Amino acid sequence: MISAWWLGVVPILLLILLRQGKILRQLRQDNWKSQSELLSLNEQLQRRSDRLDAVFSTVNEAIIRLDMEGNVLMVNAQARKVFRLPRQLSMPQPIAVLYRGKKWNDELRKALKQMPEPMAVPDMLAGDHVLAVRLAPLGESEALLLCLDVSRQRDLERQRDQLVRDLMHDMKTPLTSILGYARSIEVFGDKKKMRAEAVQTIVQESKRLNQLLDSMLTLDTLGHSKPAVGAHCDAQVVVRELEQLFKPVADRQGVSLAFGTQGDCSVFPMDGADFYRVLTNLVENAVRYTPTGHCVTLEIECGEAEAAFRVADEGPGINPKHLPHVTERFYRAQDERGRQPGLQGSGHGMGLAIVQETVNRYDGRLQLANRPKGGLEVRVQLPLRGKDVRLAESPEEPM
Repeated sequence: MISAWWLGVVPILLLILLRQGKILRQLRQDNWKSQSELLSLNEQLQRRSDRLDAVFSTVNEAIIRLDMEGNVLMVNAQARKVFRLPRQLSMPQPIAVLYRGKKWNDELRKALKQMPEPMAVPDMLAGDHVLAVRLAPLGESEALLLCLDVSRQRDLERQRDQLVRDLMHDMKTPLTSILGYARSIEVFGDKKKMRAEAVQTIVQESKRLNQLLDSMLTLDTLGHSKPAVGAHCDAQVVVRELEQLFKPVADRQGVSLAFGTQGDCSVFPMDGADFYRVLTNLVENAVRYTPTGHCVTLEIECGEAEAAFRVADEGPGINPKHLPHVTERFYRAQDERGRQPGLQGSGHGMGLAIVQETVNRYDGRLQLANRPKGGLEVRVQLPLRGKDVRLAESPEEPM
């Protein structure tokens, strides 16, 4: 009886064991397949990240890939440069390793928690760089931090604001004088001496305003135009015109002029009007600050590869701390230079700015330096295109 019972149970047990074995094999296969799919998915994600990182590495702006906790997963080459990160620094790293501003890091964490809703992140200051930050989601678990270098833009905005303030200041003084003397004429117009003095002042201040506006228009034109291809002039002609202009003033002040050219300067690589304006500003400044009994020098050299000219005076020079800034618009260091009477200049701090802008248009180089024995020397170097101009203008010779 027992044997018969076992004979009935054993097949059932064998069937159960076989089915369990099949289930286990299926589970193993499913597990292996899941692991393979997971591995494949991870590989795909890694390849995608690698492709993204490769693309980011070609971008000229700093890019940082983050997780949602604010850990840095990747930085491109520009970010390493901007944030001065060592090459051997491995990832991931906390964002504080790149940027230590606690307030900024708090704002970043708030923005990450709020994603995908947009939230402004403050600008970053990294050395000399001002970085405007843009945060964007990268999938569900990562974010992209794009750091746009707006240093130049911010600098231009500051210059624009400073320019407006300086312009308002420089216009207010002559306008106040004109208004005051106009009222004097209205009240004391019957007094000849008072009327003559008021008219003279109004004329002088009006000229000053006109010079300021002319300088502003000149700078605007220089900043929005390019010289004609092959622009040139005869430097000797310009020098003769300058001598005629400044000799009477220099004679009255007891200042001598030493003007000259070296080499063939008949095709000087600058438009005649631009060259005349540059030299007028430089010589005017030189004569203004040169004491009686001293000399102003203008030398023009034309060689095979470049043309150069220098204007030197024998005045007090410029304090070295001002030298890097005197070519900025409205910048003046006149308090430390002994202005000589008799020469009416604009005095708005625009002359050297015009010189700098003009030289830049011709791909030239402007250098200012104090002379060892006293005085300021301004030197300009220009690439020489004279031979090309002569060849272009000369008729073709018969074969």
